[in-house]
Amino acid sequence: MKRYIVFLKQVPQSTRVEIDPVTNTLKRSSALCQTNPDDLCALQAALNLKKETQAEVVAVSMGPGSAETVLREALQHGADRAVLLSSPAFAGSDTWCTSKVLAAAVQKIGTFDLLFFGRMAIDGDTAQVGPEVAGQLGIPQVTQLIRIEGITPSSIWLAKRAGNVCQQMEIAFPCAVMVSKENGEVAPPTLAGWREAQKKVITCWNEKDLNLDAGSVGLHASPTKVVSTEVPQNKKSLQWLVDGAAVMQVIYQNIHSQKK
Repeated sequence: MKRYIVFLKQVPQSTRVEIDPVTNTLKRSSALCQTNPDDLCALQAALNLKKETQAEVVAVSMGPGSAETVLREALQHGADRAVLLSSPAFAGSDTWCTSKVLAAAVQKIGTFDLLFFGRMAIDGDTAQVGPEVAGQLGIPQVTQLIRIEGITPSSIWLAKRAGNVCQQMEIAFPCAVMVSKENGEVAPPTLAGWREAQKKVITCWNEKDLNLDAGSVGLHASPTKVVSTEVPQNKKSLQWLVDGAAVMQVIYQNIHSQKK
């Protein structure tokens, strides 16, 4: 049976997120959340291939219990089943520890053909998790995807960007593909899809289910250490100008001050 595994992340809807003063990490519970945009594009890429191959699409998300909404959205779009990776032990994981958890989940799910990741998460912008999971599993990875051109029973044809050059290549299964908004639009969900999504049971795994030592994941096991985090402060002063002469006076003063 052909299987595509898609990884989705719950991210804040805005920049108005509180910072934990002890760990210097985001307090994700302090903001409204959404599915990472690139991850939805990765899901759509998997669903498009499903139409040709009849593969099973498995949606996976690592996060708190609230991340179930991300998986419900994936089921609504057409994923066949969903797995939530959730445990206090996972809290504060950097990209390395996150990739370790995700790779363990892949191994527990079983055989697969393709792993789909969003190229980048809007709350981190590291673009590291997908490639690191591929590295953990020892499989080929494709970054800077331009388009998927075709698929065979044993490989995928695609085009990727390498600097200013477009490379066309065939990659044997299994492999990992990083997808972004540049690679296609996400189809709108349907009411029928929503109804089906509400019927499905989401599987939940913790570190014990994945045969991981709690001390090998999470904040304390993460080699990345956040020294400090600051929220940018925008300070603007406003001055009301009554007419054009006043505007010209301000312009003249600015030009004069720059020449000094």
